[in-house]
This record gives sequence, structure tokens and C-alpha cells, in this order.
Amino acid sequence: MRSLRPLFAIAAAVALAAPARAATSITSTFDTGTINSPVVYAALPTIWKCVKASGGFCGANELANGWYKQVVILPAGFAEADRAAFWSEFDKMVVTAGDAAKAGSSWTVTKKSQILYVGHFSPSGPLNTASAIFGAKVAPHPVRGYALSLSQNAVYAKVDQIRADIPNLRPFGVGVLFNTFQDEVTANAAPPSFVNRAFGIAKWTRLDLARAYVPVHELAHCALNFLDEYVEAGFQDLSIRQIDIATPLLLWNGTWGGFVNAIADLLGVYDYNVSEMLANNGNDNITTSAWPTTVYTPGFPSQNYVYEGGMFFGRGTFHQQGDNLMDGGSVNRGPGDGFAYAHSSYQQQVINNAFGAVAPRPNDRLRNAGPKNGWPLAFGATTRVMLFDGDKNHHFHPTQSYTVQVGWYERYWKTCWKWGFIPYPCYDDVWTTAQRGVAPAYRALDLKVSAAWSLAKLAQKVVCAVGINEVSSGGGTVRLCDQNIETMGANFLPTVSIPVPYQDVSVPASQWFTTYWWRFKTANGRADSGFTGWSSFYRSL
Repeated sequence: MRSLRPLFAIAAAVALAAPARAATSITSTFDTGTINSPVVYAALPTIWKCVKASGGFCGANELANGWYKQVVILPAGFAEADRAAFWSEFDKMVVTAGDAAKAGSSWTVTKKSQILYVGHFSPSGPLNTASAIFGAKVAPHPVRGYALSLSQNAVYAKVDQIRADIPNLRPFGVGVLFNTFQDEVTANAAPPSFVNRAFGIAKWTRLDLARAYVPVHELAHCALNFLDEYVEAGFQDLSIRQIDIATPLLLWNGTWGGFVNAIADLLGVYDYNVSEMLANNGNDNITTSAWPTTVYTPGFPSQNYVYEGGMFFGRGTFHQQGDNLMDGGSVNRGPGDGFAYAHSSYQQQVINNAFGAVAPRPNDRLRNAGPKNGWPLAFGATTRVMLFDGDKNHHFHPTQSYTVQVGWYERYWKTCWKWGFIPYPCYDDVWTTAQRGVAPAYRALDLKVSAAWSLAKLAQKVVCAVGINEVSSGGGTVRLCDQNIETMGANFLPTVSIPVPYQDVSVPASQWFTTYWWRFKTANGRADSGFTGWSSFYRSL
């Protein structure tokens, strides 16, 4: 069963979820002076409304004002007869998320004056049926009991359609409320950097509205691009670096370019890592190093991610000190490594940035990713170097440009004389540099056309054919044969196309038998980072 574990680990890492929670009763008090009472909706068929988190309705002026951030809430599985129930739940969520007594100092409280909640009602068939809007269903989860599933593309299409009614709709995050009180259902969300969109999509149930945690936590995924900082039960000793072994299979997508990249990674010429694609790729609150800042930029100190663990993995990922909304209590490595309705100092930097402040740091999580030092290459007048940039796909301050420098000793040939009268060719070595600006180019890996996807499907068929259906995971059971890999991918992967934090750049390398050196830096619109250290490759032919 070890051959399937990397795929399950990848699926768990990208299908960000809330920790398991116990059911509680739902109570709420409505302020009919600021938010409509459910009684109103019984009389008027409200299609959409906008309310300020701080109280009162909002209109065209507020929606057009970029100072506000819009959180859109859509229903799934609510029939026409459930219209009043949806609006009642909408109001309940708005009140709870902004209540300091319930949500503490979470971002929905501290930034309350800047948040607009926009609800839009569309009737739907029941969940788990063909007539359910967005194809919404409660599906068996490969690790936990059940989870929420829908077509994300259908949600994005719906938002585009709603803009006909609300021209100034600019979602910061979208939440989908499922019409069910079923227990042991895991809420989940897709951060926007994973789906390469302006906003992500969060999913929760009516039962989840019993407390502030689930909607506020899941909206932090889909609006603030935060990853989970807790460790999944059963993953305490699993390192995210262990799944890097699958990287060549993910790169090999049936194309010649994919084959070249896969072989380059396998041989160590260029350094690709699945762990970086998942946990060091445009997200601030989780990294793959305790000191993710890798270059010196004057005026900007390095940041220390004190505690190991996060994005479900017990090892290989790191997060900042400070009890916060994205952490949990399953693994505690010291003070300030647990849950609270609050945010760590680095999380607060991101929140401020998301709500209008300048980028808090340069894009300084960089590495020369290949070719490795001293590797001999012979690719004509230019060769390919590869940059790793953990902020290339940053949701709030993505890299806007690269400066790439190449240095080498240029041979200047001349005539020398032996014994004063016998000429022979000789040269002087003169240190020479070239520099070019490069714009970031979007690049992604499609899991479904990779060799890893095919291998996972084959491994599942084999184990199911010999009668192995259940394996233990964190005290629970994973039923491998109840649904196929395609179904699990559709249900729990927010996307099958993962943006990658790498950039290829062609640099001059026209001189044979020469060692070339190269380095680069970034600009994010506020600050230029420092340069990486010099790396080398050797042109033998």
C-alpha cells in the first residue's frame, strides 16, 4: 500500500479541511435594525442582498469601493421552499463571524469595518442528486468520514452569471453553504493560489454554523490564502519531503518537455520538488524551511518559522509561533503552537496586506534550482537555468519581474611571441557579465495527465483485486475500493492543475570549455530582493 500513500498525502494537502469537530446546538440573536429578520424573507422572495459586517445594508457605492472586501455566500441544496432558511443561516453567519465574543480577534472581527457579505439565492435540487446546484454532494472521504464536494468551475461560472445582477461584484472569497445537518462531515476549501483565481471557494454545512470556527477558518483558506498549520492524525511522523520521490512521475506528462523535466529531476540536474509546489508556493503561513528567507535584502530581516508541522504533515513543513485560527492541538511543539481565535504576527502581516497595506517583505524565498554546480552542459549558444521562487505565485504580492545575471571569463585572443620572434595564439581571461530582465511566466502541472496519476490508478486496481480494501490511518479506516481515483480526485482535489514556483530562463553560454556563473533577484512592486548566491555550470562542448 505504500505506492498509494503519496497520492493520498497530496490529496490531503491540497484539499484543505477543518479539523474534526463535535456537533453543538445552534442559537443566534438577530438585530433587526441592522440585518433583516428571517420573517422578512418569508414574505419577500429575496434573490440577493449585501450587508456590512459592521451593520447595515450596503449598496452600489460600497460594492464599487475597492476599500471593502466582498465575501460571497451561495447556497447548495436549498429548494425554493428553503429560501427563508438560507437567509436565516446567512444572517447567523454574518453575526457570528463578526462577534468578538465568538470569533475573538480573528480577521473577520478585526477587519469587520472593511468586510461586505453578499448573499445570492438560487433554488436547487437536493444534495447528492443530479439536480443539485454545482453538483453538490456529501461524499465519502478517503481519510475522514465524509466531506463536501462540488464542481468548482460551476461555482465560478455562477459568480460570473451573478455579475449581470451585481455589476460591481468582486469576491474576496466565496463560501458555499450546504443544506444538511449531517454530522462527521469535514468542511474544506481551495486557496486561490492553488486554483490560479482571484478568489478561492470554501464549503461548510448548516451544522458547522453552530460556532464561528468553521466559516471563519475556511474563509481564511479561500480569501487569505492561508494553509492549515495543524497535523492530521496519523501524519505525525510523515514528512512532506517523503512525497518528493513522486516528483519525476508528476513531471512526466506524456510530452517531450515533461520527459526532459522528469529525467532532469531524476538525475539531479534541475531541482523540482512536490513539497515546494504544495507548501512553499505563494503562501505565507507555511513553508518548507524554518528560515525561508534565503537572500539578504537591506532593511528586511529574515523571518523564523519556529515550529515544525503543518499542512497536515508532522515533518518537513514549518509555521510561525503564535496560537492562531489555522492551528490545532493534535501536535504541540511548544508555547504558541495551538489553536486560538487569533492570528500569529506573520499571519497578521498577510491580513493587513490583503486589506490594503503594502507588501510586508520582498519576494526573498529564492533558490538557484539548476543546473547544479559544475554540471556539464552543451546546449548551443544558450542554456537553460531554472529559478525557484516561493513567491512567484503569491496571492497578494506576486513577483513582477526577475533580474538574471550571468558571469564568465571571456577569452580575448591575441598574438603572443615566444623567444621574442615566434608568434603563437594566446588569450586573456576577462571577467564578463550579462544581465537581462525576465517576466514571470505561469506554469502548472496537470495531475491527471501525469505518470503518477496512472500509477496510482494501477496500484488501486491491484490491491482491490486481491481483496485489500481497508487500511488504517490515524486510528480510522481508509476504504480504498469504495470509490475510484478519478472520483477521489474530483471530490477532494481543489484542482488537478497545480501552479509551480519555478521559472526557466535562457542565458548566454556560447564559449566552449568554460565555467559560467549565474544568479537572480526579484521585484514585487514594492521592493527588490537581494541576489541569490552564484551557481555554476560548465559548457564542455
